[in-house]
Amino acid sequence: MILNGKQTHIAYRCPGCGYSIFGYIGAFTNTRDMLKLKCQCGESELGMNFTPDGKVRLTVPCLFCRKPHFFTVSQSVFFGQERFLLSCPYTHMDICFIGDKEKIEEELERSGRELEQLFDRLGEEADSEQDEMREGPAPEELLPDAQVYDIVRFVVKELEAEGKIECPCGEGPYETDITEHGVRVFCTHCGASRVFYVDSVSEAERFLQSDSLHLLFEPD
Repeated sequence: MILNGKQTHIAYRCPGCGYSIFGYIGAFTNTRDMLKLKCQCGESELGMNFTPDGKVRLTVPCLFCRKPHFFTVSQSVFFGQERFLLSCPYTHMDICFIGDKEKIEEELERSGRELEQLFDRLGEEADSEQDEMREGPAPEELLPDAQVYDIVRFVVKELEAEGKIECPCGEGPYETDITEHGVRVFCTHCGASRVFYVDSVSEAERFLQSDSLHLLFEPD
């Protein structure tokens, strides 16, 4: 199938080197092979697959999660918008920019400013945490904020769906709640659990990289 008269630009920010990678998609013969937009540093690539039912499936590298996210959009949206953005489902930051080249350059500049503000804020939080450590432990444990809790629960449900959570009964289902120490993941059937200390950005990021979870009975 030939997509005549259809063209757009696409860009993403490479998680490896941080540079913006641009691609031009014009009229071409549609095959089942995935088209790939690769960064020259070799650390990332964006994949596009055009389906017979008029959709575009995208595999987009993520600057935040260090693993790609998957999106499906219609070809009418993919080729018909001056500006169309795809966001990381965890951070809600834009990671893929589609449309007119000038428009997506504007969006990349905007997202770059947001990233600078984010990194500045994280740096201030890290300095604050170090100050608290020097001063001694706080009188009360700080609980993870709502966004961190939502991220943990999403990852748990994703791992559960993939069969990558193990517990003594092996049945589940698995849920999460907040304790005074962090987020607890537990089996609702046998009670096995594990607490994850995700009250800092670095700890939350490590949890996002989890490929599996193993729950145990807590000692009496």
